[in-house]
Amino acid sequence: MVRQWISRVREWIAVEDPEERIEGSGEPITSPQHRRSADADELLSETDEHRERES
Repeated sequence: MVRQWISRVREWIAVEDPEERIEGSGEPITSPQHRRSADADELLSETDEHRERES
């Protein structure tokens, strides 16, 4: 009985046609607060360095 239920759930979840699957870039998905471009990181480090020099 449990096996039948599990197999039905698997069939319900499964994507029958692989062409219907969503293709991604393969990069890990991160939260927006941790997403920064290299340019933004460089700009932030320059700003921090500038503040340290003024202090």
